[in-house]
Amino acid sequence: MSQHHDDDARGRNPANRLGIDYRAVPPRVATGRIIDVHTHVHRSPSVACFFAAAAAYRIEHIVSMTPLDEVDALRAVYGERLEFIAIPRWRSMAKTDEFRRQWIADLAVFRSKGARRMKFWMAPPMRGDHGLTLRDPFFGPVIGAALELGYEFMIHVGDPSVWFRPGGRYADAARYGTKHEQYDQLEYLLETVAPRSVIAAHLGGNIEEPDFLQALLDRHPHLYLDSSATKWVVREIAWQPERVRAFMIRNADRILFGSDLVVDPKFDFTHYASRYWVHQQLWETDYRGESPIEDPDAPQPPPLVGLALPPDVLHKLYHENAERLGHG
Repeated sequence: MSQHHDDDARGRNPANRLGIDYRAVPPRVATGRIIDVHTHVHRSPSVACFFAAAAAYRIEHIVSMTPLDEVDALRAVYGERLEFIAIPRWRSMAKTDEFRRQWIADLAVFRSKGARRMKFWMAPPMRGDHGLTLRDPFFGPVIGAALELGYEFMIHVGDPSVWFRPGGRYADAARYGTKHEQYDQLEYLLETVAPRSVIAAHLGGNIEEPDFLQALLDRHPHLYLDSSATKWVVREIAWQPERVRAFMIRNADRILFGSDLVVDPKFDFTHYASRYWVHQQLWETDYRGESPIEDPDAPQPPPLVGLALPPDVLHKLYHENAERLGHG
């Protein structure tokens, strides 16, 4: 696939270290619509740039973890193009009855606004900063309320393996737990809410170990993964592209497309488009080269290795699986 480069812009933007013209969208291998099931859209001066980038890359439907007090304003502008996942008011997170009551109340309001899925953010800081895993009785009433309201589920349960290594942000296993110790709470959720679907974000938080993910998928037929967290996914797939390609094809019915893009005033069209450009190269092409996105956790220069997934797998990844789960 030919690429458009601007040598004058090369290296000046952390989202475009190669000087690519992201407005010159490469031809897509897959036909049909694309649903992004994992974003964080906020009412921000740059939200129009985000939607412009999404439109350019044929992302027709956006599923977002948006704060409840921003939902109505965004829906008024973007209508049914935007769908919401229910989240609590994380900025006031505390292990208190007051926080939990507000969370449960917000679940009901989100549901009235069309939310089908709710999310638990159970990354290592939840354990390290609040002493909580999903097995804690604190979460029981929330899970019960979500089930009663008819929700399906999403969970962030793992983080990059490199962050657990010596010198990494989670190197203190006594505080954060080991990488594998994060997954007991995922299995608890899966057992508790079955047969409701559970999407484990960021390729289940462990694309570094496809065999580990395969065992989870085999044990839990209602578990799905999304492909979000661009730098992380790109970095780790580059180490073992053949294994990940085989994993993606084997589990074509269980993986949904997501970007994890966060709308923020400091970002522009280039930032948003860079993620969609990279995902296109990763899933649709046999690109071998550098990633245009800076990644301090990757070898330098950061590699990008495309998997060239078959068209039928791309259709499932991009929209069929999401539609089957009620999104889009």
